[in-house]
Amino acid sequence: MATGERAPGGKISDADVAGGGGRRWDDLNRDLLVAIFGRLGVADLIAGVPFVCSSWRDAARDPLCWRELDFREWEPLSRRLGAHGDDHADFTGILHSVIARGHQLLKSIYFPFFADDIDLLYVAERCPGLHYFSLPNPEMDEEMFRKAVGKLAFLRGMAVDENLIRSEVLLHVNQCCASLKELSVFSEFVDEDMASVICKSLPSLRKLEITESVISSQAIITFIDGLKELEHFDISGYENSAITDVVLQKASRLKVFIWNSRFELGEFMDCSNCGEDWLLQRSCECMLDRKVMEWLTELS
Repeated sequence: MATGERAPGGKISDADVAGGGGRRWDDLNRDLLVAIFGRLGVADLIAGVPFVCSSWRDAARDPLCWRELDFREWEPLSRRLGAHGDDHADFTGILHSVIARGHQLLKSIYFPFFADDIDLLYVAERCPGLHYFSLPNPEMDEEMFRKAVGKLAFLRGMAVDENLIRSEVLLHVNQCCASLKELSVFSEFVDEDMASVICKSLPSLRKLEITESVISSQAIITFIDGLKELEHFDISGYENSAITDVVLQKASRLKVFIWNSRFELGEFMDCSNCGEDWLLQRSCECMLDRKVMEWLTELS
């Protein structure tokens, strides 16, 4: 077979590649590279892709590669990027660099646990078209937070700590961000009062996530009754007996309802993923899987 010819079936043979007949990685279409790199994490875009070849480095500079930034796993990310120990200072430097590369095209950002209102304001001032942010830090300055949110007219969703679940804060969000339909709350306990604040301040929510939290039955009912447009409701991760027949009946109107609950039946657990095992009064698959993992952990 002559060099450069395709093997039977349209595949390129080893001889083709060795002889230069195969296509080189750095010859890939730039638009294709940009589409691929846009799915990579921050660490790969900074410390990996640019060192492969000049064409990859050039593609990685495209602002479309920097529309989604995820800093949640900060420790391994900082090690790979050669951070020097001062988490906030290191993060600030990296944040400023990647925001500049994005040229205001940033659509979503997940901040690390220590990021604060100043970081959010920095992003808001430079990326007014931001659609989503997650900011779990409980120590936030309300005035600075409200100032930042006031610059995000196109915001569609946010994840914040329970300390920001206050009427004056959420009403400001509702006034400034008419397109906001999604809310996630980092909270250890949710009662009817907090539920009422959310329902009255953000009545147009369609997606609500409050996971790993103890939440009362009345709070759940308040959410379902008060948020008329709610479609997706995730309260998974807690273990109590808040899921009652009334709750299940009211939640039947939702497109998605994710939950789990521990009942007063020994080691029995029921959840939204395991159908009607509770009718048989036996452990559902989720509970059995958990018990197996606990047993394996004890053995090790």
